[in-house]
Amino acid sequence: MAAQDWLGQQKWDFVLAAGDDTTDEDLFAAMPRMAYTIKVGSTGSRARLHVPTVAAFVDLLEAFGR
Repeated sequence: MAAQDWLGQQKWDFVLAAGDDTTDEDLFAAMPRMAYTIKVGSTGSRARLHVPTVAAFVDLLEAFGR
């Protein structure tokens, strides 16, 4: 609910939600369709994308900055 409230405060050009825990599944489900949702770790998630490790996620974030 907090994520939906925050997202509703303005129009966002880019939304990314990432997490490595089962508690993040509600966050992934609440994200708008245009959001990038990334599960870090094991598969089987509501997230649209998956990276196997935290190190892989850091590499992905660093690639965005290039």
